[in-house]
Amino acid sequence: DRYRHSLKRVWNLAAPLSVDTAKDPKAAHDIVVGGMKVILEAMREAGVTQMLFSDSIGSYGADAPREQATARWLVEHPTQDPGSDYGRQKRACRELMRAYAEKHGFDCRWAVIPGVLHGDAVWGGGTTEYALDAIKCAFDGTTFTCPVPYEMPLPMIMADDLIVGLLALQDAQKSALGQPECGYAMSGFSFTPLQLFEEIKRHRPGFEHNLKLDPDAANFATLWPNSISPDAALRDLHFEATVGLRDAVDMIFAAHRSRDFWTSFGCVFCSS
Repeated sequence: DRYRHSLKRVWNLAAPLSVDTAKDPKAAHDIVVGGMKVILEAMREAGVTQMLFSDSIGSYGADAPREQATARWLVEHPTQDPGSDYGRQKRACRELMRAYAEKHGFDCRWAVIPGVLHGDAVWGGGTTEYALDAIKCAFDGTTFTCPVPYEMPLPMIMADDLIVGLLALQDAQKSALGQPECGYAMSGFSFTPLQLFEEIKRHRPGFEHNLKLDPDAANFATLWPNSISPDAALRDLHFEATVGLRDAVDMIFAAHRSRDFWTSFGCVFCSS
């Protein structure tokens, strides 16, 4: 109650990642779909009507476009099978938002998010997270076992760019949002594991890798589009990602080096 009158909107970002969801779909459903139900009803009771939601490329299935996939396509194909509990749970959340928009006048907006690259120290168990695992293995000097096909491109985005795009979606005037259900794809760049490895070798020429497909990750990588379209976000939100693959790899290596330095510095300081 203390903050009831100051709340304007809610971002629902809560969800286990794709591979984690496949391991325990019921627990994931309780968090993702159950959580969305609780949040929407709490918002209705509090008089807060703007909901923003993080959808995913995991919402696309085998029938989706392979290139330049759009959020509009998901709205226009509501019964397509995403091929995973992860995707079906995202679809259920979109359906809940649509119901609250129609019945209670909510301003619901959602973003189709690709794989998110970042320089943080930890991350969850997803499909596109193989890229973060590969860079960390290279930094540590260990062999990386790739869980997805070597030549399978997947769309990704650097976290810094994603935040800019999400804030643009949040702050846009409703009248400027021309996409159905106010859904927008947040496009960054696409690459294959082999393309990533070439960039990694600029930092670690001796980087070694092998291939051992993870059944879930490899399946999801096959289902999901190779790229998503930037057009709608550029037109309506004036958003365009600025970081490409080479810069992303450079930034992540720099984050690991900085963390390693300060960890080592702290150990020296503590022992002195």
